[in-house]
Amino acid sequence: MSTRRIFPLVALPAFVMLFLALGGCATQRSSFLGGSLPAVSYNDLRKPSRPFRLKLVVEFQRNGEHFPKGDVPLKDYANRILRNTGVITPVEEQEEGEVRVVVNNIADQSTVATERAAARHPLWMIGTTITDAYELSMFITMQGKTISRTGIGQAVHTALGNVSIPDYIQTFPHDQAFGKVVEQMILRALQGMQQSGELAKLTADSESRVVISMKAKIHGFELPEHFMLKSGYPLSRV
Repeated sequence: MSTRRIFPLVALPAFVMLFLALGGCATQRSSFLGGSLPAVSYNDLRKPSRPFRLKLVVEFQRNGEHFPKGDVPLKDYANRILRNTGVITPVEEQEEGEVRVVVNNIADQSTVATERAAARHPLWMIGTTITDAYELSMFITMQGKTISRTGIGQAVHTALGNVSIPDYIQTFPHDQAFGKVVEQMILRALQGMQQSGELAKLTADSESRVVISMKAKIHGFELPEHFMLKSGYPLSRV
């Protein structure tokens, strides 16, 4: 933002106008997702007749190290996103199994280098784009069997200062960036599990065990502990 256009218009001290001008630039922060992967929507997922009630466990990391302060916002976002998929309903108790979501925030070394090189001025004063890179791993465990998707990456870019973003790129306020990133990674993980058939097989095995267990209870008999389902998992006594 140029101060040469402002000073002739308003008779204010130069240092006041400079502060207002730079402060205005600092507040205008827009973010957008990296475009290396196609966006996934909730409509891209196949919804089962009944969502699976799974206990939600999360872990937020920075460069592979657990960062506990990030667990709370991550759990809030993951809870809402999973519930909106219609595939999983997060619950507090481990009713049918567990879904574990791990998000790792990877430091953008190029941004750090730029910031150090321009130590005399804030990044928003110079005009630049900061990139936050994330990786997600998601594990779903039901009836002792686990399926997973790991290394699902997504980046978010935030424009600071005098940076022009093309009109065809969808932007959003910076405070929505983390939620947008987590949403895309969770949707992509579930989509991959569905497309591979792993999620369908996992849930089919779980439903088969429930049906057999219910029938045994209705008829009032107990099956031996060594009785095995076709899926290979033992059926516990009713």
